[in-house]
Amino acid sequence: MAVMDASLYVALVNEREDAHTSSWAWFEQAQAVREPILAPAIVLAEVAAALSRGLGDPVLARRVVDQLRDSGVVELIPVTLPLAVRAAAIAADYRLRGCDAVYVALAAQRGDSLITLDRQQLERGAAIVAVREP
Repeated sequence: MAVMDASLYVALVNEREDAHTSSWAWFEQAQAVREPILAPAIVLAEVAAALSRGLGDPVLARRVVDQLRDSGVVELIPVTLPLAVRAAAIAADYRLRGCDAVYVALAAQRGDSLITLDRQQLERGAAIVAVREP
């Protein structure tokens, strides 16, 4: 299994992103081998914000979020209190942004790797879980 970060999903759906091609290659490979892909439910808000701010198109952002929510391709995991507490400890100990720490905490909780394009997650999250780029 793999935990997918919002930066990766944004690159998947936005052809203007530098990592669009590599993100699609990873995603297609994961689908081909039926690798389960997880993300904390906060991915919805993060994807909406990134697309709306980056592309200036809130309608597109909402459509993409609806697709992500409804497709079933990515299993959305609720942020429970134990997950939030673990993420808070990771944020404090490794100086990660709060939402970034949630992805790391979810990967740690599930014993999965984290797939991301985020530099801080790649560098700091690696002390806790296997982190890699697509």
